Amino acid sequence: MRKLLSLYVPAATLIGYVFLFAPLLVLVVYAFNAGRSTVIWEGFSLTWFAEAFRDRGLRAGLQVSVIVAIASAALATAVGTSAALAVVKRPFAGKNLFSTLVIAPLVLPEIVLAVGLLVATVWTGIPLGYGTLIAGHVLVSIPFSFLIVRAAASGLDPRLDEAAADLGANGRQAFVRVTLPLLAPAILSAFLLCAVISFDNFVVSTFVSGVGSTPLPIQIYAMLKTGLTPKINALGAMLIAVNVLVIFIVMGRYLKTVRKPS
Repeated sequence: MRKLLSLYVPAATLIGYVFLFAPLLVLVVYAFNAGRSTVIWEGFSLTWFAEAFRDRGLRAGLQVSVIVAIASAALATAVGTSAALAVVKRPFAGKNLFSTLVIAPLVLPEIVLAVGLLVATVWTGIPLGYGTLIAGHVLVSIPFSFLIVRAAASGLDPRLDEAAADLGANGRQAFVRVTLPLLAPAILSAFLLCAVISFDNFVVSTFVSGVGSTPLPIQIYAMLKTGLTPKINALGAMLIAVNVLVIFIVMGRYLKTVRKPS
C-alpha cells in the first residue's frame, strides 16, 4: 500500500501532462496531413503550411497581432516596471492598496474588463481600432510585468544604490548604470510574456477590435465557422513553436540570473 501511495503523485502528474499536451501533439501531427481531414491520416505533406502563408486573412491578422503585441508589451512592461520600482524602492502611503490595484486585472474576469473597456470607448467616442486593442492588452498584461519585475527588484541589494551615491552617481545615473542592468533579464522576460499574452488574447480583442484591426485569434475563430482544415492545424503548430521558443528564451534568461558562479 505504501508503495502504491508513493507512485500516486508521479502517476497523477504524468496523467495531467498527457491530458494537457496530447491535444497539442495531435494538432501538430495533423498539420502535416496530406488530405483535408483533421482526423484521418492520408500521408505526410507540407502543403497546409504553404496554404496558411498564402491566406490573406491570416497574414493580415498576423500583422495586426504582431503590431499590437509589440506595442502593448512595451507599454505594459514600462508601466509595470515603473510601478514595481516605486513599490520596492519608495515608501509612500497606500502602497499595499496601490499594489492591489495594479494586479487587480489578474483576478477580475477578463470579459468584465473587456465589456467595461468597450463601454468606456463608446462613451468617450473613441473609434475601435489599434488604439483600443493596445489599451485593452496593456490592461491585462500590466499585472504580469509588475509581478515579474517586483520579484526581481526585491532581490536587489539596497546597498548598491548607496554605493553608487557614494561614488558620486545621482539617482538617474544609479538607475541607468546599476539598477537597470541588473533588472534587464526580468524586464526582458516581462516583455516577452506580455507579448505572448497579447498575441494569444481573444476575449478583449473580440470586444475592442475594429474594422481593419482584426487580430489573428479572431481570424482563426472565423475560419472555424466554415469548417476545419489542416491549414488551421499548420497555423496552430507554428504558433506553438513560437510560444515554445519564447519560453526557452525566458527560462534561459532566468537561469542565467540565478546561476551562481563556481
